Amino acid sequence: MDAVKDTIKKIKDTILLYRMVDPGDKVIVAVSGGPDSICLLDVLDALSRELEIGLVVAHYNHGLREEEDEAETRLVQDIAESMKLPFETGKADHLRHQDSSVEERARDARYAFLEGVRENHVARKIALGHNHNDQAETVLMRLLRGSGPPGLAGIPPVRDNKIIRPLIEVKREEIMDYLKARRLPYAFDSSNKDTRYLRNRIRLELLPMLQDYQPQIIDRLCRLSNIIREEDLFMESMASDWIDREAERDAEGNISVLLSSFINLTEPLRNRVVRHILKKIGGNLRQIGYDHIQSVLELVEGRNPQSMIDLPNGLKVRKVYGRLEFISGPGKTFHEYSYVIEGAGTFYLEAIDRTILFEEVDIGGDTFKESSGYTVQLDADKVRYPLIVRNFRPGDRFIPLGMKGHKKVKDLFIDLKIPSEIRALTPIVTTQNNLVWICDYRIDDRFKVTPMTERILKVTIY
Repeated sequence: MDAVKDTIKKIKDTILLYRMVDPGDKVIVAVSGGPDSICLLDVLDALSRELEIGLVVAHYNHGLREEEDEAETRLVQDIAESMKLPFETGKADHLRHQDSSVEERARDARYAFLEGVRENHVARKIALGHNHNDQAETVLMRLLRGSGPPGLAGIPPVRDNKIIRPLIEVKREEIMDYLKARRLPYAFDSSNKDTRYLRNRIRLELLPMLQDYQPQIIDRLCRLSNIIREEDLFMESMASDWIDREAERDAEGNISVLLSSFINLTEPLRNRVVRHILKKIGGNLRQIGYDHIQSVLELVEGRNPQSMIDLPNGLKVRKVYGRLEFISGPGKTFHEYSYVIEGAGTFYLEAIDRTILFEEVDIGGDTFKESSGYTVQLDADKVRYPLIVRNFRPGDRFIPLGMKGHKKVKDLFIDLKIPSEIRALTPIVTTQNNLVWICDYRIDDRFKVTPMTERILKVTIY
């Protein structure tokens, strides 16, 4: 058995199977200095001519282990220079002093650095050194944390057609055999022995115990992740196709769907659609868990026609009568507005970017009735200037055309299923503290045109 040839062949087969690279690609190789990344760099260098790819070595110094970090940087730089490959390095600033998780901060900083290197070198791919054992550990870790199928799918061999993991089918012992056979130097990360980290406890304590029950546990976990990943991709494609057909996206990037269409989906597909949309508007699903998805589904099933929930990362989901809206960011804030109208004429309502026109017309013996839509006719002698054009206020009441008793404007909006944000913008014409016209919807019966009307006040809103 030839450890070198066998490992190179396995990695080459993985690259071809998942179509990780194309001829002419430039690949940023993330090299920490540990065994996995040194093996990754050496094999990619050996395959570079055959695959017709160019390599750039990128090393990120997290600054968490001062002496070890500096030694690793020198080691990686020496190897890159010996291979005559471009070398890029970056260093984190005070990661250990951040309030949030050091692991999460370190990962984010490393990926940001690698993406910067990729852009600077106009490269298409970033190669990472995750191996077969890492995959098994990830599946176990996510199982313990209560992940669903997307989490149990584990580490994808290719992500976003940009991140590639050529070692994902190679076991850790195979990597060590390769390094030994090639007599390659590598660095040992002392933090890998720190059992304060869950992944380390899984690798050092849980997996060895499970291997007593099932010696092939690592292969079985990786097989499970492959099966779940294939099914997960199928479900994701169904969700994506449904969203492409049914969803609408506004100028701010928010997404909405018809509730009637959403409710007809099977429950598993509802889950996927919610996850998919939240990822689209939020960029990722970090901090979004099972309970958050369930809260969205409970919102849909709730009896209240208008309600909203807040999710992590500033995301909101709002049910507005027949629609379900997914919102990124703080959303719109609506303020009160009010305009004084001293007489007939055309007036621009800047707060809502609409124009309102008041015209006085002699009736000339004909009887006018209310027009539908954006124009109404009112009895001019019953309307007293100055008029006020403003938006809705709590407690507003009027007498709907054709009725005798008062009705709350809020109840009218509810009856007509007018969303909250439209209610807040809808202009209302008032005279002497009486509502005259709820623009676009209803006039007050007291101001209608009758056979006794002599002059018409024609009001049009654009």
